[in-house]
Amino acid sequence: MNKYTQQALDVMLDQHKLWLNNAGGQRLVLRNADVSGLNFHGADLRQADLTRANLNDANVSHADMSDADMTFASFRHANLNDAIFQDADMRNADLSGAQMLSVNLLRADLFRTDFSDANVNQEALHRMMPSGTIITLRDPH
Repeated sequence: MNKYTQQALDVMLDQHKLWLNNAGGQRLVLRNADVSGLNFHGADLRQADLTRANLNDANVSHADMSDADMTFASFRHANLNDAIFQDADMRNADLSGAQMLSVNLLRADLFRTDFSDANVNQEALHRMMPSGTIITLRDPH
């Protein structure tokens, strides 16, 4: 697992912003990366690949992770307040102990997502569930 510094991450985030605007750059791919404790505050992470990434204790508040792939990613004790997860693939992600106030989970795939001890608004979970939708959360035992 590659460990990244804040400086390296900031360069990758700038490249990802260019890629999103079709102005060159490169898609953000942090597959199997260790970016724990780093600052993603307000970052545009749309369509990023965060598969199996370690974002434990990171500040990801106010970030837009719409359409991002976060399968098996770990966000333990991360600050995710005001983050957008719309249409994100969060299957098997670990959000245990995360701060998740005022998040947008609309149409996010939360199959086997671990929310144990997370501080998440119940209305955020209810808003994202269309009528008749069944969400299966990971059994913490």
